[in-house]
Formats: sequence, structure tokens, C-alpha cells
Amino acid sequence: MQFEIGWMIMPKFMSEEWLDLYKDALNNNEAYAKAASWWTGDFVFKVNAGGNLDHDVMSYIGLIHGKCTGVRLISGEDEFEVIGPDEQASSSEKLGVEYVYEANYDTWLLILNGSLDPVRALLSGKAKIQGDMAKVLKATDAAKELVRTATLVETELY
Repeated sequence: MQFEIGWMIMPKFMSEEWLDLYKDALNNNEAYAKAASWWTGDFVFKVNAGGNLDHDVMSYIGLIHGKCTGVRLISGEDEFEVIGPDEQASSSEKLGVEYVYEANYDTWLLILNGSLDPVRALLSGKAKIQGDMAKVLKATDAAKELVRTATLVETELY
């Protein structure tokens, strides 16, 4: 879905169009590349219904050594499974991801507008993560750049 303002079209947050722009923005962000140069581990970002969002939205974000390797919408939890760093998904039909970062829509808005740090959201219980929390806590600069990069994408919110 898109929203048009004059000549400019803004994609909906976490839509396929938005994810493609986000991938490009991440891959052009030198600060993210530096902060995440050591990182390996794909994510599913889950936005739970709340506020103006009447349904859950999930997306896959492939991340390795400071680059985004791919993005896609996820339509259900049966499409992925959380795996360890050296494991493979139990089925070729499932995405294997190391992490699921989950929060309600209103919390995501706070994170995206910069009033809530994504790691503080975890520590305060406003967000949840599946995967190796210790590794995530070592990647606070990379997490901040992931969020900052999202703010660079023109976005229509729900």
C-alpha cells in the first residue's frame, strides 16, 4: 500500500516497497556497516496490532557483516523458525532466523521516532526478543543504526 503526496509516493511501514527502500538505505549506510561489521544473524521484526494497526505485521531482514542480504514480508509464524547460529531450518520451506524482535505498534512508533532506544525497550519489557540476548546487547550501536536508517525511509504510518 502506498500514500501519494503530490508527486511523492510514501510506502506503508513494513510494506514490500518500504522493506526494499529500507534494504537499500541499510546497504548505503556506512555507520551501520561499521557498527555491524562483525554481526551475523537474521531477524524477523514483528509489529503486533495496536493503535492504528489492526493486524500483526512481520518482516524478514537478512543481516551479515554490516550488509542487508534480503528482506521480505512474512505472512505467518509458520514461515520461519528461530535457530542457533550454526543451525539450519528444519524444512526448506521455512526461513531460519536467529532472532525475532517483537513489540506492539505503539512501541515501534516510540522506537522509530527516537524516544525509545530498541535495547531499552527490551530491558523495560516493552519489546521481546527470541535469540541470544547477550549477543544483541553487544550490538547496541548496530541496533541504533538499524533504527536510524528506518527513519531515513519516507514512511506512511498506519
